Amino acid sequence: MEEGKVSLPPAIRERLAGKAIAEITKNHRSGDLVYRVGDDYILKISGNLERLRRERVVNDFLTGKVGVSETVWFIEEENRAFYLKTMLKGETLAEEEYLRNPRELVRLLAQAMRKLHSVDINGCPVKNLDSEGDCFIHGDFCLPNILAKNGEISGFIDLEAGGIGDPWMDYAWCIWSLEYNLGTDRYTSLLLDALGIVFDQEKFEHYTS
Repeated sequence: MEEGKVSLPPAIRERLAGKAIAEITKNHRSGDLVYRVGDDYILKISGNLERLRRERVVNDFLTGKVGVSETVWFIEEENRAFYLKTMLKGETLAEEEYLRNPRELVRLLAQAMRKLHSVDINGCPVKNLDSEGDCFIHGDFCLPNILAKNGEISGFIDLEAGGIGDPWMDYAWCIWSLEYNLGTDRYTSLLLDALGIVFDQEKFEHYTS
């Protein structure tokens, strides 16, 4: 982060003092500023206060249930939100090492789906804004938002669309993302089998259109 490019709240500036900070642009399209802080933290800065508020609420609800970034500081100042959170360990499923082994990728996607959809929704403070259902969902279940380490799912990122909703929203985006990243639909039937579902064209089109 260039000196003077972004003015940070004092509490965050003090926490980050002396740490290497690098902007993240890969697999990132929200328009927010996102920074990696050493191997410890992620810092998001956004003028979309509501989006970062939702992400914080979802992360706080999921902490201790599945792997998520834990809130360190959340500060709103001058119509911007500053969200400092812990960094999850692992690599996203969009990395080449996973794309080279589609069968292992499918196994990990199914594992990730089971982990997230088995979360007890009792006390969940948010609902997904674009679906209705009775399951905890990610809302943007795409390969770059799922992390793995040592052959196991280590966590989930970018959860601002998460909450109680229709599991088919996650299924649809998972299918779409697998086909998009592999450049083929050859492994879609394998994914459906691993998820234990039958393809629903209507719901797929509804959520991905």
